[in-house]
Amino acid sequence: MPEPTDASHADALAPSTPRHLDLARSLMQEIRNGHPPVGGLLPPELELCERLGMSRYAVRQAVQKLCSLGMLTRQAGVGTRVVSATPVSRYVQSMDDLGDLARYAQGTRLAVSTRARITPGDDLSELLRSAPGEKWLHIAGVRHGRERKDEPIALVDMYVAAPYSKLPKLAEELTVPIYTLIEEQFGVKVTRVEQEIQGLTIDGDNAEALRVPAGSAGLRIVRSYYVGPTLVEVTTGIHPASRFSYRMSFQLARAGG
Repeated sequence: MPEPTDASHADALAPSTPRHLDLARSLMQEIRNGHPPVGGLLPPELELCERLGMSRYAVRQAVQKLCSLGMLTRQAGVGTRVVSATPVSRYVQSMDDLGDLARYAQGTRLAVSTRARITPGDDLSELLRSAPGEKWLHIAGVRHGRERKDEPIALVDMYVAAPYSKLPKLAEELTVPIYTLIEEQFGVKVTRVEQEIQGLTIDGDNAEALRVPAGSAGLRIVRSYYVGPTLVEVTTGIHPASRFSYRMSFQLARAGG
């Protein structure tokens, strides 16, 4: 009897494809064929189970796989929406300290569309903690990743307090964060950054600018930069959930011996 070859060993050990991956491939092909189209909703989970003869667990795993590929987004009370007919790149921002913000900016590019001095209205004054009549420099644009330059990953608005707003190195395209330009120009050091992450639905002009269907899930990240007690900059960014995720790590110290 002949000895088994290496190839026959490999075949015997090769695991079968999990059912949820087969289902994910089938759903991906249906979406590519326009069923449902981009912007449309996937059938409810139970309907998929009955139609495909698969468990809820397998269906959930398949849907989660397509979410991770940027093809679907899930929104409570709405359903699972198709946001792309093909897998899309996903920009992951890792944040452990202030230096990671600089590395994030260097790994992307901001195409500046607006540069103007403004007097904030009531709503904006609250965001900027601004006194009536104070002037701010407003810079806005679309942030893109380095690899897929045509695919926007964020709509960005930056507000710089008047005493720090004379920044000579402002170009039409920025690859460094504004706070580093403030530090270089004025010889100061940002000592604290407050950050708030909010969920939102992307609609209207924002959806068009980010090239996502209206009603898509998104993240709004607000950062406030301080030099000592003084607020010098506030930045807001709106990110499509299908193209962006945010990762943080925390080092925990044990109490006691």
